[in-house]
Amino acid sequence: MPEGGDVKARILAVAAQLFMEQGYAATSVREIGERASVGQSSLYHHVRSKGHLLYELHHAFSRDLIERLTSVIESESSPTDQLRAVIRVVLGVVESHQAEVTVFLREGHALPEGPRADIQRERDQVDALVDKVIMDGIEAGELRKDLDVRLTRLGILGLTNWAYQWFRPGGERTSAEIADYFADMIINGVAAR
Repeated sequence: MPEGGDVKARILAVAAQLFMEQGYAATSVREIGERASVGQSSLYHHVRSKGHLLYELHHAFSRDLIERLTSVIESESSPTDQLRAVIRVVLGVVESHQAEVTVFLREGHALPEGPRADIQRERDQVDALVDKVIMDGIEAGELRKDLDVRLTRLGILGLTNWAYQWFRPGGERTSAEIADYFADMIINGVAAR
């Protein structure tokens, strides 16, 4: 958790942790302020409401993921290597930002309608980036031509995203080892024969 000067970052980190531990609905703004060691007036100076906190967490997380995936796509790597990198990115984020991933995947329903539409557009961008990697792999002849791109993406993201439920840093395998295992399993299933 950020210390000292960056009060807003500290508030967001605490909110993510509490939303992960207790759920969004069961967490109060007062609890967030107390755990972040921020008075209520200072808390409301940095964030308008609990709903605004949830939106900011979703937005920051999705923007970071979009940037990471865009870097993968802009690399000079082959589509198959890009697909491996996508899997590594998602599992690496699960490891390094477990609270934020949990909130992103579990609490989106609590966003108000307008912010929910904004976040859905960002989620659609993530999907489009993964779809591009798959389509590029098909066009390059590295992936099977009969793949359903959407269904393949849903399978990949379903497999990797679900790790937020069971992955724990310091466990039997690192996120990189799990990513490589998943990548081998996925690529063996989608590679051109």
